[in-house]
Amino acid sequence: MKKEEHEKLDHERLVPIFETGHDGVIAIVKSMLDQAQIKYMVEGEGVQDLFGVGVIGTGFNPITGPVVFKVMPEDVNYAKELLKDVKED
Repeated sequence: MKKEEHEKLDHERLVPIFETGHDGVIAIVKSMLDQAQIKYMVEGEGVQDLFGVGVIGTGFNPITGPVVFKVMPEDVNYAKELLKDVKED
């Protein structure tokens, strides 16, 4: 299997573990996952201010939705436990 095919399969297996639209929370979650050496992908981070709507009252862009953190299935339990006390406020 080629490296690109293997990476594509890995991305297809990713499991969502956390959602937010708050920049400060995004930074905290990234830092915690990095510190724990958990590989992750952030979906939707670059589109929060797309369409000129911004994050009106919801903490995220209502058109594009919140930022979603995803990890490999084998890291789901550890990542969720690690982030269990992270709050939006």
